[in-house]
Amino acid sequence: MKETISPSPSAPEPELPFGTPQSSVAAGAEPDEVVVIKGPPRPAGYVPPTSSRTQEEPEMNPTNPTALNVKRSVDRQRKEQRAVTSILSGVGLGLLLIIGGCAVLAGFGGFVLWKQIQRQSVTVDQMEQRINKEIASLQARNAELSSGLESAGAQLAKQLSLLEQSKSQLNRNEKDMETVRRRLSILEGDSGDRRR
Repeated sequence: MKETISPSPSAPEPELPFGTPQSSVAAGAEPDEVVVIKGPPRPAGYVPPTSSRTQEEPEMNPTNPTALNVKRSVDRQRKEQRAVTSILSGVGLGLLLIIGGCAVLAGFGGFVLWKQIQRQSVTVDQMEQRINKEIASLQARNAELSSGLESAGAQLAKQLSLLEQSKSQLNRNEKDMETVRRRLSILEGDSGDRRR
């Protein structure tokens, strides 16, 4: 984003304070004494430059076009930096808001799930109680049916024994009937012989 300005080929030499030799300035030594020479009178409405200049902003000659370009580029860079800073701060704030919103939604979802789990645990307990009641009633019915089945089996065994007794009685009766028939036939035979 920084622009570099190449010095113009005809750059003027830096001005030296009055009465200072060039060799001492080139060596980096500061002048011992500065002599101020009064210039031409200042025009009406002249505003002296402010002394609160930053270190980034060197003192520039307004008549020098390269100095004006440098000042404009510095101002433009400042504006760009402010714009980038405001954009980045806006993006950061937006990301923080999104993260906060996601956290709030996750918390709300967790609360809703917790409530549903509690409700489901209550319904599961109720279902277990109902199932246990149904199982108990089915077991009672099963015991009743098994006792009824046992009594029916006992009655069936009684009926079978009665049937066996009646069969044996019938067999005895048949034998008795055979013997009676034989006797009858013998008696009839004897009575026929006598009639003759």
